[in-house]
Amino acid sequence: MITKDDLIAFSKGKKKGFDKIYEAYSPGMYSICLRYLNSEDDAKDALQDAFIKVYNHRSTYKIELPIGAWIKTITIRCALSILKERNKFESFDEMKINSNPLEIEIEESDHDLKKSLELALKKLPDGYRTVFNLFAIDNLTHKEIASYLSITEGTSKSQYSKAKAFLQKLLQSEKLAS
Repeated sequence: MITKDDLIAFSKGKKKGFDKIYEAYSPGMYSICLRYLNSEDDAKDALQDAFIKVYNHRSTYKIELPIGAWIKTITIRCALSILKERNKFESFDEMKINSNPLEIEIEESDHDLKKSLELALKKLPDGYRTVFNLFAIDNLTHKEIASYLSITEGTSKSQYSKAKAFLQKLLQSEKLAS
């Protein structure tokens, strides 16, 4: 548990404060990096970049605000930066996706649902996965996504729609295969 004293120590640049914050938040932030980058090496790079920025910009953090949200924003931006830097974010408009997405009915008692969804997300093309994560999981608006990714709002909406259809198709094919 992070205390106010830990936050104060962190904001003053004390190693012990930073270490506590890193220990508390790095596992969750690594998961976020993996969700965007789909590669352990890239995710580790993004996590490292994020915590370097967290430390270097500690003076901009306002102690009265939740630190997790602040770190998450920095982490997402670092992951997106790596996507752009490595030319991994592309628009997948040319891909043929069924325009009538399949409706999937999964029983609530299915304990493998989360795992199936995580695996399906990893199979999405980078552009689809990125927009899906930003909109559906991280609750950004299409306007914010467009700004982050230097794309239009229309492209963001289109990528999200196609990601949902792609996910539905993947999950349906997995259901049929089992």
